[in-house]
Amino acid sequence: MLSTNYLRIYLLTLISFLVGTSQFIIAGVLDKIATSLDISISSAGQLVTVFALASGLGTPILTVLVSKYSLKKQLLIALFIFLVGAFLTPLNLGYDVLIFARIITGIGTILFVVVAYVVAGRLAGEGKQGSGMSYIALGFSLSQVAGVPLGRIIANIYNWQMIFYIVGVLVLLGSIVVMLSFQNRTPQKMPSLKEQMYILKDKRVALSLSITVFAFITFSAITTFITPLIFSIEKVSEHTLALIFTILGIASVIGSKSGATIADKIGVTRVLSATLIITAISLIAMNVFSSSLSVFITMLTIWNITIWMFGPTQGLNLSKMVPTHASILLSLNSSFVQVGFALGAFLGGITIESFSIHSILLLGVMSTLIALAIYLYTLKKHT
Repeated sequence: MLSTNYLRIYLLTLISFLVGTSQFIIAGVLDKIATSLDISISSAGQLVTVFALASGLGTPILTVLVSKYSLKKQLLIALFIFLVGAFLTPLNLGYDVLIFARIITGIGTILFVVVAYVVAGRLAGEGKQGSGMSYIALGFSLSQVAGVPLGRIIANIYNWQMIFYIVGVLVLLGSIVVMLSFQNRTPQKMPSLKEQMYILKDKRVALSLSITVFAFITFSAITTFITPLIFSIEKVSEHTLALIFTILGIASVIGSKSGATIADKIGVTRVLSATLIITAISLIAMNVFSSSLSVFITMLTIWNITIWMFGPTQGLNLSKMVPTHASILLSLNSSFVQVGFALGAFLGGITIESFSIHSILLLGVMSTLIALAIYLYTLKKHT
């Protein structure tokens, strides 16, 4: 029989899946948003930029501001912010309002995930914190597996706005359950912004976080414009596109689950080096074989596995770098991931406007090689 605490963890997992869908689904319906608003694909891509930038810069500040409240109140504050953005998104009030809605949604999404990690760890109990937190990560990554293709199907049957109404209603119901069934647990002491910034004075930490940024520029540039990129090779059916998204989602789960595990066995250095090298090679192969959809999707799947392996392995790398400040480093890394997301969508949009849709593959190669060069430099300086 399941304990009450684990039922609560499963609820947080479900909500993390829903809020994760709100982030990733934009890439899945980018073409439909562009058409409905009569804007370019690159302009629609900036919805990803503002979401990521707001969450990357705003969440650390808001996390400190709400840290004085109980964890239950922190969850409810995050969910309230998310719901404001989620219900504002589909109202067809124009591009500017949609941008504002994505900013609000971005802050609420990542704030919820950050607090949910802490709550799930507490609920799991002593010695099982990692297991509890892994459920939140699983829910978030599963939003790519099921959320994106399911959202595409809903958008085809109704419209893209319906996705956010459904997500909003389900999150609202989840919020009510949280309000009624969660206890007012004492908050975990959060590092101040001054403490978070102080750790950046360590050059090795700063360089490592820059690796995170460049790696996720690659990820964001490709995933934001993945639908028009696939359509540029072959105008596949909606059924086929949903299948491709599902394959990529499964690949993301495989990568996120295996990265840190493999790193424990063969070492962080080997995994980080290998993932960056394979990422670059797979992107080059995608560009070379861009006329063959089957080869392109195969290489795209390999790329997706390796880039998702990089994320948790980089987190492990940073937590070992300064063990006494592991929580600060992980918090900063999450913010830098979102900065990479924002820059990737922004630079990807500019690249497409200036050159062609396939040029984002070369942007990805360059960004990955920069990340690899920085990583090799840090290894050389500290060996």
